[in-house]
Amino acid sequence: MATIAQRLDILHKSDKTVFSTTDLALAWGIENRNVLRVDIARAKGAKYLVAIQRGLYHIAGMKIDSLELAGKLKKNSYISFETVLAREGIIRQWYDSIFSASDRRVEIKNEHGIFSYRRLPEDVLNDRRGIVNAGTHFVATKERAVCDYFYSVGYMHLDDVSGLNLDLVREYAVIYHNSRLLADVKRLTS
Repeated sequence: MATIAQRLDILHKSDKTVFSTTDLALAWGIENRNVLRVDIARAKGAKYLVAIQRGLYHIAGMKIDSLELAGKLKKNSYISFETVLAREGIIRQWYDSIFSASDRRVEIKNEHGIFSYRRLPEDVLNDRRGIVNAGTHFVATKERAVCDYFYSVGYMHLDDVSGLNLDLVREYAVIYHNSRLLADVKRLTS
């Protein structure tokens, strides 16, 4: 039987900073839910694990990757919109929130930040073109983020489009089946 220290060592060696109950079960090789619940309670009681919300934990004293947390707080989501556009230098305004695409609109505030989820239609959300697996979370490419952004908020001036592959922007825009978005993309690319 593994000790709490051995279990934490397994977590430290992973690439993750945020762990769901399922992540813990897989990492620790525990199939019995009752045993898992007891081990999590012991790790929390010893202040080695900290609950972020029900079923979501981080190692005490370890810096959390906010993008990973955004992906874990809301299932079936990916980082996009202003977060990607600002990081890629396409817009120059910086936001405190992490913006993600999801199946419903919600804002989650906790001690780790503000996480804003914007709703996209299910068929668009599930289309993985322009979505990259970053290991601990999914993130839109800058071209997909432009389409998500225009779909969600309408056409907005972008500060620097020189690094965009405009052919990809046009290709991704088609998956939204939205004439306004297509017009906005045409306006961007002309």
